[in-house]
Amino acid sequence: MSEDVKIETSEPLAPCSILPTCQLSIRGMPEEAPWREAFQDVILQLIVNCGRVMDLSQLDGVTVGFDYDDALASVDLGYESAIAKGYTNADGLIGVGKMLRVRRNHTVKVHVVLNANVLMDLVNHDIKTDEFWAAANILAHELAHVEVTTWFESHSPGVMLAEHQGDWAVATMRDAAHTIWEEYAACRLSARFSQGETATLSYAQGFETSLSGAVARARESIKMFRTHGNCSQLLIETCRAIAMPLKMSAYLIGHLDGLEEELNLVKRCPSTSKNEMEEHFISLQQELRTAWENRTSWKGLSGVDGIVEVILDALLTAGVEVTLSQEYPGSSVHAPFTAETMPNGEADMAILRMRRMLGLDPV
Repeated sequence: MSEDVKIETSEPLAPCSILPTCQLSIRGMPEEAPWREAFQDVILQLIVNCGRVMDLSQLDGVTVGFDYDDALASVDLGYESAIAKGYTNADGLIGVGKMLRVRRNHTVKVHVVLNANVLMDLVNHDIKTDEFWAAANILAHELAHVEVTTWFESHSPGVMLAEHQGDWAVATMRDAAHTIWEEYAACRLSARFSQGETATLSYAQGFETSLSGAVARARESIKMFRTHGNCSQLLIETCRAIAMPLKMSAYLIGHLDGLEEELNLVKRCPSTSKNEMEEHFISLQQELRTAWENRTSWKGLSGVDGIVEVILDALLTAGVEVTLSQEYPGSSVHAPFTAETMPNGEADMAILRMRRMLGLDPV
């Protein structure tokens, strides 16, 4: 069952940036639930309050569903896409909110979809509790993506829904970097909609979960590359493994920057210490802050090239060398032979060294 509620922004809510055409749709809410009206009202109020402090003029609508897949499927994108409605569901991480770029009358807008089950603390707890504000932060975070998208559409209209032009590897890396940037920016904007430590601890836990085994997963992909030899597959698989902890750290970094709190990843996330990727998170913070300072003056996705460099350095740590180029013959992807990236480890390397000594393989 779907319940559509028009989001009114007339007096006394005139300062709200949401347009009158925007609607809130709540799907699958139990008919007998005594909290039905309270759930709808608190979500509506939070949306309007977010609209008072964020630019939500390009918000197409908000769909909250107790069946998350059904809620995502219900949104008309205005174009065909096999991947737009996908969400994280691997390595202990499950997505609960999604911003969907939609096309309406040749204009790019944003439709926000949320899993209703993660918002139940809005009615299960009082407004004074950390639990209430942790749930509120989830909603505010997804709405913040509307303003982030508006910045991009202002300086580079239509680029995000256009087909990629130029080198495939450059496009792949910029896509990954832009996703990381968007999560940082949305967390920085929505940080004000939180109290206590619950939201911060949630971001920290997500980061540590993603970091565990990330480099090992990338190296497993390199080992598989030794057999299939597909450079495109190698880059996509290793980038997916390495970019995930970078993205999850961006949530935490953005949240703390929004709260104007000092970042000490090792203190907040002890597993970062002595992890092979540790140095890359400091570089990422610097590049994210630079992108923030210039957020309204980019020219296309080149605005995230500093973040691309961080990903390239992290890939190198895992064992993949990527040289990006828009000129012919284009980018190159190489995985040097190391014990960590050979199927049989040091045994394979010993054989390789012997073959090189005998002149059977190039150095």
